[in-house]
Amino acid sequence: MARGHGRILTSIWEDADFLALDEHQQRLYLFLISQPNLNHAGLLDLTLRRWSRKAAGLSVATLDKILTGLEQARFVVVDDDTEELLIRSFVRNDGVWRMPKVMGAMVSGALEISSPKLRLALLAEMDRIPLDELSDEPTKTTRGEGPSIRAQIAEHIETLRRAFGNPDPDPSRGGSATPSGTPSGTPSDTPAEGGREGSTRGRAGAHVRAAPTPAPAPALSPTPDPLPSVVEVGGESSGSSELAIVRSDDRPTFDAPIDIDGFKLTDSMRRWALDTFGPGLDIDYETAQFLDHFRANGSRRPNWPAEWQKWIRRSAKFASERANRPPLRAVSGGHTPYRNPDDQSVYDESW
Repeated sequence: MARGHGRILTSIWEDADFLALDEHQQRLYLFLISQPNLNHAGLLDLTLRRWSRKAAGLSVATLDKILTGLEQARFVVVDDDTEELLIRSFVRNDGVWRMPKVMGAMVSGALEISSPKLRLALLAEMDRIPLDELSDEPTKTTRGEGPSIRAQIAEHIETLRRAFGNPDPDPSRGGSATPSGTPSGTPSDTPAEGGREGSTRGRAGAHVRAAPTPAPAPALSPTPDPLPSVVEVGGESSGSSELAIVRSDDRPTFDAPIDIDGFKLTDSMRRWALDTFGPGLDIDYETAQFLDHFRANGSRRPNWPAEWQKWIRRSAKFASERANRPPLRAVSGGHTPYRNPDDQSVYDESW
């Protein structure tokens, strides 16, 4: 479910860092924290083309320039390669860290981050959370006493650290590490959980060099030649040099970009998944699903291992959510559904 509003504190107009921004940067910051797909971690897909349509006369190039200034002021962290944006101080300023349940949702939202640069920035923000301001008194539960709010928040932070490990701040060795400084900025209202919108690759061309568009895949021959020959297609005129298998009927079948780029599951990737999520997740099955997905849609990603990690994190998240669902309960009166007061789902024993 998307958020219905964003909260702006009046104290923002007394904040020196915010007042140092120009009017366009201020408006963009307020725009970002009021986006319906902003998740609990402060994460957004970088969709400049879509955002540029929110004001008359606004171009992608102009929006890119404004965003660059906002990033230089350390209000946001941007990764052009993964097309992600992090509102850096969102977790602290929005009060997410004060609520254990919302903090747990923040960890789930943070696991969607593909960018090592953004992961490192978020981990740095976790160091800035003032745990000593939280209550250390045991909480009251229906079964007695439970962990304190401070202990619960600390455990969520530790879970995030275990999941992220030690991210390389700059895998390409071409950018800067985690930004320093602490601009305050107005916290947004706590967002509701929900998926992020798909990226439109809206960054300006000077920042991103898009991968070659894969050639369309013709229908496979129902009876392929047992000994196909391999030829190079494309060349200078088409801007690509992909390998095609020529069948006996002279119709080429193109490999998907994920196969052309040579993605494969390595031992280190497998160890990462096992160390992070344990043996309960079927890595081979999830990898096969990952390959089938990207072979079917024919899209290309700038960093396949990072995309695979994102897939594994989401699979683990969904598996955890399924495991935590309350069991079905028998109800009287035929097929009258029973609604668990702690869950929004309606369960019917006949399903």
